[in-house]
Amino acid sequence: MADSPNENSPRFPRRWVVPPGLPSAEEPFEGWYVIDELRTPLGLLFWQTLRDVEMWTLVAPEHRARLFSAGSHGRRRERIAALELAPALRLPLEQLTRVLDPRHPPAADAATEACQAVSRWATDNALPRTALAFAQCAAMATPDRPSPAFQVGLLARRSAQHRRAETWFRRTLALARRTRDWNYYGLACIGVGNLYRQRGDYPAARGWFVKALRVARRHGLWQVRPMAMHDLFCVAANAGHVEEADAFARRAFRAYGRRHPKLVALAHDVARFWLLRGDYDHALQVFRAVLPHLTRVPERRLAASNMARAAAGVGDRMTFAAMWSETWRMVDDFDDTESVPEALLSLAQGAAALGDRDRGMVAANQALQVARERNEAEPRLQAEVLLDQLRRSRPVPAPAPVDVGPETHPLALELVEALTTDFAEPMDPA
Repeated sequence: MADSPNENSPRFPRRWVVPPGLPSAEEPFEGWYVIDELRTPLGLLFWQTLRDVEMWTLVAPEHRARLFSAGSHGRRRERIAALELAPALRLPLEQLTRVLDPRHPPAADAATEACQAVSRWATDNALPRTALAFAQCAAMATPDRPSPAFQVGLLARRSAQHRRAETWFRRTLALARRTRDWNYYGLACIGVGNLYRQRGDYPAARGWFVKALRVARRHGLWQVRPMAMHDLFCVAANAGHVEEADAFARRAFRAYGRRHPKLVALAHDVARFWLLRGDYDHALQVFRAVLPHLTRVPERRLAASNMARAAAGVGDRMTFAAMWSETWRMVDDFDDTESVPEALLSLAQGAAALGDRDRGMVAANQALQVARERNEAEPRLQAEVLLDQLRRSRPVPAPAPVDVGPETHPLALELVEALTTDFAEPMDPA
């Protein structure tokens, strides 16, 4: 008699255990952050849509017909029409109203796509909590797909909800492995690595980035490969491994190509590396080329603040003043706090370099406050050290302006040329 088949044999592929994603941060009631973020009729519509879709996803298909009262679908469409929304938002919201219609309910994939469209609109309009809520709704509509789960992790990380982000990235890892979607497996490795990098655990972060690079090479993932190299550059740069950082920067540049949207982010990170080494001139050139291509507010304010600091390094007070004002405008006019501690620290360090103690104190104090709110240890420590130096009227250590060597010049020129001639329109590097 033949042996009974083993469930772990190739005929019975292993079923990877998929951990749940943390649903939300603490709030008075479900969806409160959405209403609080946008206190308008549109915010109320978002909240009601969100609650309806969440309820629809949690109920078995055979029981959904009795979820909502008769006429709900028509009344919701009338409310959407009354708001006179742009098609980019109106169409996905109308698609989501179909969860109220028992006769023509949406397919799960259609509901996911509509939720993701609303999430993108919210991201573009600086509504990070709304974006995160609808991204999670998308993941609930199609719980077996890794891509929506990854998006929840990405947006949670941007909102400094690190524990929540890690649960969704690890869920992505399990879903991607189960479905053999190696692209999202590699992206999730990068996502977890960046969480460790934000916590200051660079050895653990490097391990995840190396893992992503190996997966990319094994499965020919041309999207993941340059991103892993990019993040390995960031780790090497932070550790002060100059030769390794330079090598990864060049490899990432070649792997991205001259028209890849993420080339903007690489150029910014390389320029910041030069800034911290005292090569203010090359850093300033690249920051000038980077800024026009940034569309998300967090990236723009970080680039503007770094440009201010580079301008201070070369003694360009006019550029420093312009970027000081532009950075503060983007801090004051938007409620989200992503990248705010880092941006204000750059302003404070630039002001200190120019001998402007009062401006440095203002920026460093605000950076410290926001870093505490976001529970970000590294910028908080940097702000505390800088404030102590400014209060005691001690010189703030800064790299002296240096020429880091002729090997830097070609990369700086190539980055500037790519950003000024090869990019036809602004792109979002996120």
